[in-house]
Amino acid sequence: MTVMRTLFIIYSTLFSLSLFAQQPLDSVKVSGTRLSVKLHESGKSISILSQREIQQLPVTTVDELLHYVGGINLNSRGGFGVQSDIGIRGSTFSQVLVLIDNQRINDPLTGHFNSNIPIPLSEIHHIEVVRGSAAASYGADAVGGIIHIKTKTYSALFTDEEYSDINGSIAYGEHNLTLTDLGLHQQRKKFGYSAAMKSARSTGEEYVNPNFTQFQLGDSLYNNHFDLKTYTGALAYRGKRLKLYGRAGVDARDFGTKYFYTDNKYDESSELVNSYWTQVSAQYANETSTTELNASYRNTTDSFTFNSLFSNNFHTTQRINATLSQQRKINGIDVRFGIQTDWQDIVSTDRGDHDLLSNGVFLLAHKRINNWSLNGGLRGEFSDKIGAQFVPQLNVAYRMKDYVLRSSFGRSIRQADFTEQYNFYLRKNTPMGFSIGNPDLAAESAYTFDIGIDAFISKNLQITNTVFARQSSNLIDYTLTNSIAITNLINLLDSTDYFYAQNIKESFAWGNEFGIKYRYEHQHGVLSAAVNYTYINTTAPDSIVSKYIANHPVHNLNGSMNLTYDGFGLNIGGAYITRNADAIASINGEIQPNYTLLNAKLSYTAKDFPVSVYFDVRNILDTQYQEILGANMPQRWILGGIRWNIRHVKVQTPQLN
Repeated sequence: MTVMRTLFIIYSTLFSLSLFAQQPLDSVKVSGTRLSVKLHESGKSISILSQREIQQLPVTTVDELLHYVGGINLNSRGGFGVQSDIGIRGSTFSQVLVLIDNQRINDPLTGHFNSNIPIPLSEIHHIEVVRGSAAASYGADAVGGIIHIKTKTYSALFTDEEYSDINGSIAYGEHNLTLTDLGLHQQRKKFGYSAAMKSARSTGEEYVNPNFTQFQLGDSLYNNHFDLKTYTGALAYRGKRLKLYGRAGVDARDFGTKYFYTDNKYDESSELVNSYWTQVSAQYANETSTTELNASYRNTTDSFTFNSLFSNNFHTTQRINATLSQQRKINGIDVRFGIQTDWQDIVSTDRGDHDLLSNGVFLLAHKRINNWSLNGGLRGEFSDKIGAQFVPQLNVAYRMKDYVLRSSFGRSIRQADFTEQYNFYLRKNTPMGFSIGNPDLAAESAYTFDIGIDAFISKNLQITNTVFARQSSNLIDYTLTNSIAITNLINLLDSTDYFYAQNIKESFAWGNEFGIKYRYEHQHGVLSAAVNYTYINTTAPDSIVSKYIANHPVHNLNGSMNLTYDGFGLNIGGAYITRNADAIASINGEIQPNYTLLNAKLSYTAKDFPVSVYFDVRNILDTQYQEILGANMPQRWILGGIRWNIRHVKVQTPQLN
C-alpha cells in the first residue's frame, strides 16, 4: 500500500469519526503566533503539556518529556538532561526556537546547548510545542518549530487565582544517582513570587575505553558522569492595567563528553557550562490596546577539556534580546505589531572575538469569519550577515462541529551560530576529522507547508493527523571536505579531510504526524493514554556527505499509558524508533537501524495526603543504543523517591487540562 493511499484512509477515517463528536472543542488559548488565540483557531499543529501530564510521566527534565511528543526528534548524548539536540519535523538542532515566558534562550555559541533549559519541572505551568515555521512572530531559528515553556509565576499574571504551592521531589538511584527538584510559589491578589532549584548528580555508568584497547591511550575504563544544577527565582505584580514580571536564574553543568563531538582517538573530554540568565516583562493594557515590553540577558561560559594533554578551550557568550509590541483591534481584526533587537557576542580562545546585531519589525493579524479563522504575519529581519530578509506567514483554520481543518504556510530563516562560523578559527594545524567553521556562511531559508485535521470524537477521545513538507535552501551543515577545496581558512593540514560547515544548496523534508489521546475518569481514578506516530523523509544532493541533515528517526512510534486506582498509579511509556544505521568501529560507535525503549513508574499517594512515593525503572528492556555515534545512552536504570504537591487555593479559576 502506498504512503498516499495510507494517508487518504487516515483522513477518511477521521472525517467519518468526527460525525460522532459530542463535546465542544478545547478553549485553551495559546501564544504560538504572539497573538493569544484559542487552540483550534491557531491554524497550527500545537501540543500542550500540562502540569498533570508532566508529573505523571517518568521524566525529570524537559528534554526527557519531549520524547513523548509527536513530531519531536531528539538526539541525546546522555540521560537525565545531560545534553540533547532537539529537532522538530526533521529539522536540525539549531532550527528549533526555545522560549521561556516569551523570551528566547537559544545559546549563540552552539545549538547543542539549546536543551540547557534553566527551569526545573516544579516551576513549569505548561509547555506549548508549536510545529512548523513561526519566524514571522518570533524571528530567526523558528524553522522546525517552537518549544515554549510557561512558568507558574508568569502564567498567574493572567488569572484571578490566589494560592500557595509547595511541590517537588527527591530521588535516589543506581550509579550514585541523586535527583532533587524543589519549588515554592505564592500568588496573592497583586504580588507573586517563586523560587525553585533542581539538581541531578551521578558518577555515571562505566564503559571500556576504546582509546585504551586500540591505541593504548587514556585509562582502561571511563564513566559518563554528570553534575547538573539549576536555581531560579521570580517576582510578579498584577494590577488592573499594569503587569510586571522578572526572573533570574543560574544553570551550572559539569559532565563527561567523551565522543559527544568527535571520534578522535585522543578524545577524553569533559565540559563545564555555566549560565546566568535574567528576563523582565512589562505589560500595560487600556480599553483599546495592550503594550508589552520583553527583555532578557544571558551569559554563558563554556570550558571544554578535550584531553588533559592539551590546553582547554574557553568561550564566553552574551545575548541581549528585547521586544516592544502593541496589540489592538482595528476594524474587527486583532493586530499586533512591534520591533525586536538581538545582540550576540563571543570571546573565545579558539573561535576568536565576534559580535552580531540583528533587528526586526513584525506585523501580525487574526480575523474570525464565521467558522473560519485567519492568522497572517509579515516580518522584516536585518543584520550585517544576512542583509534584509522578509518572512511571511499564513495560518488558516476551519471549524465544523467538533473537528477542525487547519493549514499553515510560512518562510523561516536562520543565521549561523558562532561555532558554525568560527570553530577552530584560531587554532593552527587543526587535526583531521574535526568539525571546522566557515565565516562566510549565508543564512538558511526554508518554506514550510502543512495541512491537518483535529477530530474531537468525544469528551474522552481526540485524534489528529498532519502532513507536512519543508523546502530548504542554503541549509547549514558539516560536510566531509578536503582542505584543498577550503579557500577561506589557513589553519588546516594539506590534503586532509574535515567536516566543514557549508551551505547545502537544497534539502527537502516531508512526513506525517498522527496522534491519539484518550482519557477516562472513573470512580476510583483515571485511565489516560496517548500514542503518536511520526514519519520523516529527508533528501539532499546525493554527492553530499553531511553530518546532521538526516540524523533523525525515519519512523517514531511513541506514547504513554497512565492508570490511577485508589491512590496507586502506574505509568508506562516508550518508543519504537527506526533510523539510518551508521557505525564507527574505532570508538564502539553504532546507531542501530531500529530499537525499542520502555520506561515505567509505579507510585502510591495516600488519601487526603499530598505526598507520594514512587519507583521508576528507565529502559526496562536494557536496550543498548546510541543516538550520536559513540555517545552511549543509559542502560537499565532503577531509582525511587518521594514527591509532594501541597497546594492551598483561595480563589479557584479554570485550570489547563
